[in-house]
Amino acid sequence: MKRAISISGYVPVRLLAGVLVCLPAAYFVLAYGYLAWWRGSPFLWNTVIHENGRLTLVGSLFYFDHFLGCAPMVVVFALCTAGGFAGAGHLPVITDLRRAALLARILLGLSAVMVIAALAASVACVGLDRTMDYALQRIERDDVMSPGGNWNQLQLSNVPIALGAIGFSGSFAAFGYGRNGVGKVNRTRGGVICIGIAIALMGALTGFTFPGLRAFLNPRWIAHSVREMATYPLTGVPIALAGVLLAEQRLSGVRAWTIKPRALSLSLIGAGVLILLGQLVYLMNADVLAMAQRPAFAGGKSLSVAYLLFSHVFEHFLDFVLIGPLTGGVYALVRGLEGGGRNNAA
Repeated sequence: MKRAISISGYVPVRLLAGVLVCLPAAYFVLAYGYLAWWRGSPFLWNTVIHENGRLTLVGSLFYFDHFLGCAPMVVVFALCTAGGFAGAGHLPVITDLRRAALLARILLGLSAVMVIAALAASVACVGLDRTMDYALQRIERDDVMSPGGNWNQLQLSNVPIALGAIGFSGSFAAFGYGRNGVGKVNRTRGGVICIGIAIALMGALTGFTFPGLRAFLNPRWIAHSVREMATYPLTGVPIALAGVLLAEQRLSGVRAWTIKPRALSLSLIGAGVLILLGQLVYLMNADVLAMAQRPAFAGGKSLSVAYLLFSHVFEHFLDFVLIGPLTGGVYALVRGLEGGGRNNAA
């Protein structure tokens, strides 16, 4: 018999979604405060803050070409979060499938419009060539070109973050499902399909521009991976979860959730943590700061680890704007395609 651990009662969905959104908001406030202290000014809007030495705060927030390079990563995390949530089967049956289809069209449509607008803005800001370099995964960062550069560099962090997203999102259970005649959805095929598509996307993009296994042992790539793992689980993934919770409330009216992690969820989260620890151990003999860029505003010196972490969050701002509606749209699509689920009323 599979056992689950229930964590301290049920939390109203709007409160839970609010907490999930406040987590990245607090990260942004903390990051801004640190950068303002480091630069000696509370006004950073037109101040160069990015480690490449050319992007201001506003330029980092609206880093359109970089956003296009990160879009596949955002899609992977959206699929994993929606898939983990739906695949766990802790959900009530929905009866209005037209509402699910409409919600999916609206949210996925908004996501598509955002990507298209970012593409146009990138071409206008940096030109077609640089836009295509990022969109086609030909660039890692300024002046560093390599096949699959941005994507393959991110792969080292994509895997553990995806594992954690599946495990954590699969731990949520709705209040009242399977009780008093309320229908319960079994483990859904749609959730498994979402995760399968995410795995296929990751494999296809990596295989298309595979740089060889030795490239993934590059200390600079691994250091970048650790920075992503220090950022996305506290920012993008919580926003994706909030998108799923609000979409489910719209579809089924569920008003409260609890967390019931099962062995599989805990194993996936644990695997992600082990990968992070392994990468940290690998970097123990590497001079991480020496590998980082040294912008003019730092006086030619290495930036601190704290600066590299806190400045990093701003370049992913557009990722975080996209991941909420995208994950909610994918989730609504899955719920609609399931036909409401199999009714196993208790």
